[in-house]
Amino acid sequence: MQLYLNDTSPFARLVLVTALEAGIEDIRLRWVDPWKSPDSLIAINPFSTVPTLELESGQAIFESLFICQHLLGLCQKNVAIKLCSVDDLPRLSVGKTLMEMSFRSVVLQRFVAQAESCELVVRSKAGIGRALAGIDGVFHAPPEDEASGFSMADLCLALALSYMRFRMPELIKEKATDNTLAKLEFWEKMPSFEWTSPQALKAKPETLVELRE
Repeated sequence: MQLYLNDTSPFARLVLVTALEAGIEDIRLRWVDPWKSPDSLIAINPFSTVPTLELESGQAIFESLFICQHLLGLCQKNVAIKLCSVDDLPRLSVGKTLMEMSFRSVVLQRFVAQAESCELVVRSKAGIGRALAGIDGVFHAPPEDEASGFSMADLCLALALSYMRFRMPELIKEKATDNTLAKLEFWEKMPSFEWTSPQALKAKPETLVELRE
């Protein structure tokens, strides 16, 4: 399998953390700039988005949660990360949407002139602020006992907040509670988070084995 990604995508990081937590090693990492629509990526994903997982069959999966579901389905052993139960879906909705809204705001400010007054940016930031104000009740610190595991909802929430700390530090500092930020600190100390930080990914390793070294 080959995973097409870049070093700052929160969606690609979601897939990387899932693969690491699941103990999957047979993935080659293909570093691309999706904004330049490289031929190698377009050949398997007409939308030119990352992450994109190319399977041995030549088919591709290019939505992060679907890729994570596929990777967890390959596992032959118990792993820390679990697919969401029905009860987890409301929290997963918050985490995934927070990630998407944050990413959209960052991208629009990169490509749109006077983005701060753009209605999409204004609405996105307003929604993000409301979500952050109430997120502490649904956001959990990682379990102290690794055997108890955590769900994809927990992971999405943690990575969305981590992306905001990286790209939107003033907003998360203003809107998130001290308790939320303290929980995030515990997540960011996990090896899979440290190995996949944007700073660590600048080295652009070719495999997940290299990523851990």
